[in-house]
Amino acid sequence: MRRDALKSLLGLTAAVCLVGLTGCGFQLRGQEALPFDNAWVVASDTSNVANALRRSLSSQLKLAPNPTSARIRITLDREAYGKRILALSGGGKVREFRLDYRVFFSVADSVGKLLVEPTEISLSSDFSFTDAQVLAKEAEEASLKRAMEQDALRQILRRLAYLRTS
Repeated sequence: MRRDALKSLLGLTAAVCLVGLTGCGFQLRGQEALPFDNAWVVASDTSNVANALRRSLSSQLKLAPNPTSARIRITLDREAYGKRILALSGGGKVREFRLDYRVFFSVADSVGKLLVEPTEISLSSDFSFTDAQVLAKEAEEASLKRAMEQDALRQILRRLAYLRTS
């Protein structure tokens, strides 16, 4: 009998929380609408951020067939990854690394007027390292790089959402 009462109480509590959240107008932020109808991304074909940006833009608007017909041109350049040693053990072995990711981007309109001056996005992430878990730490490093790329992509999209085009 007690178990049934506890289940009922938990169900009631969850229902009240759900009603409270929907009643207060809570909703996920979602993605801002972009203030332009087409774009061209100028970047290396091997850039993960540029490819993700192209996919994201093509899901929201039409990518221009060539740079001259684009309403805006987004340029990503000087994309670089770095890895630095942060800490060593008493025996001289690496214990901690810092991963760095840096990309510069700028935005110009169809006539070449800069709407966003070249802007640097710089991210870093620290992770510990042990020789006993080399494969796991390599996978963690790759995962951290993907997370930094996604963070850079979100920052670029947020800045594009507030762009003022004429």
